[in-house]
Amino acid sequence: MSSGGRRQISAAATAYRRATRRLRGHLDEIDAGLEIFIAMLRQGESVGEVLLGTDASSSRKEFARAMADFESARHRLRVAVLQLGQEQGESIAELARALGISRQLAYRLLAEAE
Repeated sequence: MSSGGRRQISAAATAYRRATRRLRGHLDEIDAGLEIFIAMLRQGESVGEVLLGTDASSSRKEFARAMADFESARHRLRVAVLQLGQEQGESIAELARALGISRQLAYRLLAEAE
């Protein structure tokens, strides 16, 4: 296994892990906000009052950025795994199956990386 390929996968996996943690943090914040939202609605507050009392717009934007970072990191990891696997003579179909993606997507990711 090439050491460059290992380093590339390690870096991509580290970035993916970081993005996963960031996304999880945003999901936890959304969950906590929804708990408050539900409680306020049950207390008879109007939807408008509840939304104005929260920072839903800013939270949504931050979540969207975290989700985009997550998707980008996942993409880079998939490409790194596919490239190294291909370099090692692994079957693209088997790699795709192991990654839980279609063979067509695996080939497309490899083509994009070239």
